[in-house]
Amino acid sequence: MKNRYSGIRRDIICAIAAVLLFAGCDTSPPDSSSSGESLFSSESATTTDSFETHEPSSSDETPSSSSSSELPYSSSSSESSTSVSSDGGSSGNSGSSGNSSSSSAQSTESSVPNSSSSSEEKPQVVIPDVAVPTSPGINTIVAASGVVDYSNASQGYISAKYTGSRGKVKLRIEANGEVYNHDLNVNGKTEYFPLSCGNGTYKITLYEQVEGSSYSVGLQTSINVNMPNPRAPFTFPNAYVNYNKNSQAVKKAAEVCAGKTGTIEKIAAVFSWVTSNITYDYNLAATVTSGYMPDPDTTIAKKKGICYDYASLMAAMLRSQGIPSRLVKGYAASSPEPIYHAWNEVYTEQTGWITPELLLKNNGYNIVDATFYAGTSNKQQISDYISNNGNYSDLYYY
Repeated sequence: MKNRYSGIRRDIICAIAAVLLFAGCDTSPPDSSSSGESLFSSESATTTDSFETHEPSSSDETPSSSSSSELPYSSSSSESSTSVSSDGGSSGNSGSSGNSSSSSAQSTESSVPNSSSSSEEKPQVVIPDVAVPTSPGINTIVAASGVVDYSNASQGYISAKYTGSRGKVKLRIEANGEVYNHDLNVNGKTEYFPLSCGNGTYKITLYEQVEGSSYSVGLQTSINVNMPNPRAPFTFPNAYVNYNKNSQAVKKAAEVCAGKTGTIEKIAAVFSWVTSNITYDYNLAATVTSGYMPDPDTTIAKKKGICYDYASLMAAMLRSQGIPSRLVKGYAASSPEPIYHAWNEVYTEQTGWITPELLLKNNGYNIVDATFYAGTSNKQQISDYISNNGNYSDLYYY
């Protein structure tokens, strides 16, 4: 099959070590638009370490991918896309919010968003009330090594805190045949994790490192989860999409979304700002280590990041505006083989354009890839790639 993007100039080729496959994800946009084959597995969600458990036994390996990835596109300036001003950025037509009660039959296609006129009066910036997770202690499992609070499981999340003395700890969440392994901090700080597998029975296990890749069970429980809102896990902050009302990510989202009323408008404004102001961090991609976690405010301050950072920042900004947004890890189709990558899926009950080239055409979740869009000057070709769901194979949702 002829490579659809073979005519695009290859200015930069980055060779990245295999350690980047988990934490660093991609190094660049893909150079093939061929449909990616199904690459789903139950491999480790958040760690590159294989680890053996004393009870029960398990083996987690990092998803394999090419040891070197190519950047077939010429890099574009951080300001090469449509500029977004602090008074609200690019805009589209009004529509219903992601959590509104409007049906898909009422959905309409919005016009292509345009930049706000400088002569217009600046809309008022209002910092929204951000949904924040809590640990009320109503339903918990407590052990000498830590505590898991599942009081708000119906809201799509749990919290965990390690109180032991081991150097490395992992939290495993299993349900419906899916396995998520999370690195849990050892400083006694409470962390929040999404219940990404839908409704059902969840098995939650805290593992403590014994030696090397050997781990023992410090805590284990099973809970029944019934979430009235299936999108709930992707509306709160968590360990991977970390923000609060005072975060810069929330303030920036409020700025670029000021005066916007519809979901499409807000997605367009956030996407335009992120892809216009955040550039790819090749130095980080070349040096990132296992256990790297994104921080949206750090990405804003540095104005650069890897795919993991782009996706976390997008999710934080959109969630703070009440728009369900998944941070997704998986594979993106590329040549000669797929690359491990991170992107977003945003929920909207209205279809419409978020850039002059990129249309959100589904009533529900739509793929939005800020990293790839920001990384090339040929917006039409990369938009065609992003719009083809066959180019992406989901593994994990956060």
